[in-house]
Amino acid sequence: MLRRRPRGKILAVKLGVNPNSSSLGADVTLLLFGAAALSMVTPLAGALVRWRLRKAKDAAPPPAAS
Repeated sequence: MLRRRPRGKILAVKLGVNPNSSSLGADVTLLLFGAAALSMVTPLAGALVRWRLRKAKDAAPPPAAS
């Protein structure tokens, strides 16, 4: 008759980066959040630049006729 080995118990669960493995998971998470933030900021920056250019164009005096 075969004897079964006793199974181990889970003593603790820690959330976060495992120092014994690569930190690829943390890097990928940072890249995803960075890309999401950049995709939200880029249209706002473009709109601001267009608004400033239009404002400067409207404020400039018309060219003098020769």
